[in-house]
Amino acid sequence: MNGPVVLDTSVVIKWFRQGEVLAGRALALREAYLDGQIAVLVPALLAYELTNVLRYKGDLTVSQVQDGVHSLFDMGLEWVPPSSEVMRRAVGVARTYDTTVYDAAFVALAEGVGATFVTADEGLAARLAALPFVRFLGEVEDV
Repeated sequence: MNGPVVLDTSVVIKWFRQGEVLAGRALALREAYLDGQIAVLVPALLAYELTNVLRYKGDLTVSQVQDGVHSLFDMGLEWVPPSSEVMRRAVGVARTYDTTVYDAAFVALAEGVGATFVTADEGLAARLAALPFVRFLGEVEDV
C-alpha cells in the first residue's frame, strides 16, 4: 500500500480482540503505523463505534473498555472530524453501494484524501469492489 490508509472499525477492533479472524493482519497494520511505515487516518466516528462494540463484549470489564479506548487515543492516529464534503459523498456511496452512511463515511474520507480504505468486513468490501482504493483486510499483504 502506498500513501495513507483509512481503517474501518472492523479492522481496529482486532487490535483489542486478538482472537478474532484476521487479527494478525490488523496487528501488522498497527505495527506498521507505530513504526512510521504508514499514515493512518480515521473519522471521529471510529471512537463511538469502537467503544460501542467493546461495551457489548461481555468478557470485558468497564475498566478494560475504558483503558482500551484510552490507548486508542494515545496512539496518535489522525482523527478527522466530519465535514460537509465527506458527508455529501458518504450519502452517495451509501446509496450507490447499498451500505450504511456509517460505513460510507470511512470510504468517503479515504476517497477525499487519496487513501486506501481497509475493511475486515468481506461483504462490505465486495459491495465496494468497483472502487479501486478499497481493500479487504484478508487480501492485504504488503504493508
